[in-house]
Amino acid sequence: MRHLHSGRKLGRSPDHRRATLRALTLAIIENEAIQTIPSRAKELRWYAERAVTLAKRGDVASVRLLVKMLGSTETKTPGQNRVRSAIEKVCKELAPRFKDRPGGYTQIFRLSTRRAGDNAEQCIMRYIPGPEDAEKTTTKDKVEKKNTKEVKKKSAAPMEDKLVAKTAKKDKVAVKPVEDKKSKPSKKD
Repeated sequence: MRHLHSGRKLGRSPDHRRATLRALTLAIIENEAIQTIPSRAKELRWYAERAVTLAKRGDVASVRLLVKMLGSTETKTPGQNRVRSAIEKVCKELAPRFKDRPGGYTQIFRLSTRRAGDNAEQCIMRYIPGPEDAEKTTTKDKVEKKNTKEVKKKSAAPMEDKLVAKTAKKDKVAVKPVEDKKSKPSKKD
């Protein structure tokens, strides 16, 4: 029995599992949404939410814990470091977005399509959009709906003119009704 053994093994050794979860955590922080399998997403949820919780504290110790969780920030080549940019994004964008929320920063949506190759179940994991993101999407939706209504009205007017023209032509020309051959009585009787 697996009493007090939490977490999923994901078919990997502990070091490989830790590296996989670090890479997925960095990916969800950078892109704010990733596509993966549900078991990985459920295991990743703790890491993704822990990163935001540590960033919400805002002290040096929590930033050091973030570095410990996400990996080293040192590189041999000068330039952009993936971990440093992820930590900056968590501290400057994600933590203020969720400052009033006491947890539950992520969502998991299961997809109906399965992965080609091994037919694995797929899901999308993402950070919950903030209220300003939701307002942007609602205003975009309203503008799109308004534009589509205007286009429909503009396209409906010429169609109505064409229909009126066709009915006028039909009224002028007499149309003979076509009789079905099956409905005629037979003359052989």
